[in-house]
Amino acid sequence: MNKNIILIAGSVNTKDFLVRQLKEFISDKYIIEAYSEEEGIRGNIKCDLLIISSQDMKDDLDLVNMDIEYKDMIVCERSVNFDFIDKVAGLPVNEEVLLVNDEKETVYSTINDLKELGLNHIKYYPYYPGIHSYKKVKTAITPGETDKVPACVTNMIDIGPRIISINSMYLIMDKLNIYHKDTAFITKKYMQKIVNVSKHVSAINNKVNALNGYLNNIIHNLVNGILVYDEDGYIKYANEKIKKSLLTEKELENKNIRNYIDRELYPYFLSNDTFENKILNIMGMNVKVTKFIVPNGSDIVILTDENKNDEPDISNVNDYLLKGHVAKYNIENIVGSCPILEEAKRTALKLAKTDLTVLIEGESGTGKELFASVIHRNSKRKYGPYLAINFSALPDDLIESELFGYEEGAFTGARKGGKIGLFELADGGTIFLDEIGDVSLKVQTKLLRVLQEKEIMMVGGTTIKKVDVRIIAATNKNLRNMVLEKKFRADLYYRLKIGYLYIPPLRARISDIEELVAYFIKISTAADVKVSQRVIDEFMKYKWFGNVRELENTIQYMLAVRNGNILINSDLPDRNFFEEALMEKNYFEKNYAEINDAGINNEYELNDDFVNILKCIKELQDNNIAAGREKISHKLTEYGCSMTSSQVRTRLDILEDKGYLIKKRGRQGTALTDFGLKYIKKISQTTFI
Repeated sequence: MNKNIILIAGSVNTKDFLVRQLKEFISDKYIIEAYSEEEGIRGNIKCDLLIISSQDMKDDLDLVNMDIEYKDMIVCERSVNFDFIDKVAGLPVNEEVLLVNDEKETVYSTINDLKELGLNHIKYYPYYPGIHSYKKVKTAITPGETDKVPACVTNMIDIGPRIISINSMYLIMDKLNIYHKDTAFITKKYMQKIVNVSKHVSAINNKVNALNGYLNNIIHNLVNGILVYDEDGYIKYANEKIKKSLLTEKELENKNIRNYIDRELYPYFLSNDTFENKILNIMGMNVKVTKFIVPNGSDIVILTDENKNDEPDISNVNDYLLKGHVAKYNIENIVGSCPILEEAKRTALKLAKTDLTVLIEGESGTGKELFASVIHRNSKRKYGPYLAINFSALPDDLIESELFGYEEGAFTGARKGGKIGLFELADGGTIFLDEIGDVSLKVQTKLLRVLQEKEIMMVGGTTIKKVDVRIIAATNKNLRNMVLEKKFRADLYYRLKIGYLYIPPLRARISDIEELVAYFIKISTAADVKVSQRVIDEFMKYKWFGNVRELENTIQYMLAVRNGNILINSDLPDRNFFEEALMEKNYFEKNYAEINDAGINNEYELNDDFVNILKCIKELQDNNIAAGREKISHKLTEYGCSMTSSQVRTRLDILEDKGYLIKKRGRQGTALTDFGLKYIKKISQTTFI
């Protein structure tokens, strides 16, 4: 049966506008009637859902005496209309404007909304009916209340009535029983508008920053380094300071900066991002760098200055940089926008704000070290040292002396005077323990003491030292299984896992491949190299057991053997180059019997049990229900498919290995990967057995 919706707003203009917005998202099967306080609201109204335009509007209404009957009611939150934001973005810097609305509260609310969007390059003054005094200026901004603009205004910008916020829109969808799987377009529509706003705001900020600082930066930095290059990295100008102190070459014009800077600095120099006084290590020298885009152009300007350490809280950054004790990567270096990767980024930034010990799990090549660096760079320890050790690369005895240091004479070959360990060097900062699953039980015991007591003792020493170090550990192994097998201390495992981050494999975020390919090409060559769609299609088919690192290696190979500036299929390495060939061979030789027993044959066909599990997960996901083993097992019974929780777990393990899903801990449950979703779509006509 069709549901009847009543909308009540203050003005006719707002009423008509909000009805149009609702009809963008609600189908014609829902009957929408609308009334405005301005026109008058008749009584004896009955509806399934009553929508009131704002809390102020609700406070003005006497719903009981107005004889309005309703089953559900939504009082809307409102936000600035993104569609007309470019009108505000185009105003000159420091322009004085009146913000005109019908009431004092809505005036200040709209000003706050605009400022939160980043539109703070102009000066706002409030105006509303009944205001005693106001600044007489020529320009006014109003969200649809054009009749209330005072006579002194000669330039009026109507940004349209405030729209219903995305949160309120979802509440409306919920009340109408329009499920989440049918409302993805809401997010998409809002996000498209927000992206457009971001572009406008970014353009404003770049322009404002450049205009305010361009001449001053040039004047005050003439004695320091100035480097100008185009968007492709080709140098157009370099002053003597740059030539003598950093790039050490007389003729730099028309040469590419890639030849003179370390690879990890590419993102800083070649992106469109701007920054001020960022401390970078260039050609072995530690300098402050300011970067901006030339106004009304695309050339990039780099200004360098000696680091005077005039900020007390970063007084030791110089030493850390020169010694290599620095986290190189930040959030912008993690390429990809797949939802599960974005979720991992958000989690990393949240963990960064705490001082929790963090365990990062993920397959080799997924970028665990990048996330560790991001956590440090966004923490309160960001100006402290950042040290890393890879346990898989060192023998046990050396690991112990590297971590804790040693006294003179502690063992044969010990350095005279002894050696300070990494924990002591990292005091006040962060230490990254990579491949923690490879460390021996003996070293595990000593690590536990550091975590529990924040104390260390050198090898061969007798003195206990206090250290203030944050630990981030990473592994590509299943530590939980190692605990069950008595290969890893349970108490250490739970101490490490106070903060937890899972990095998805590349096969779980196939949609990021095209973006990653473009990034790897950009940081590898100055040439304008493109990739054919056929190559991208081939990449989409691989499982990428070597993950992002394997993809990068593949691009490096193809760039080396290419004949032109378009990477094509003939540039692809031999099949045996890929980890997939080796991994699949080893996996299926080892697990042939188990896989066949479970229902996957050598042609990688899924039997009904596996298909039903994938469909269950998809249905649970669509309804925002965490897909745990018990939920899946129960869901299967609804379709006449009986499977124990243990049987579900076995099949989930196999499906994860094959790239169909990714198992998450806690509330999130199991989720389908891009590959799994595509498979379900392909067999969407198949019914449950």
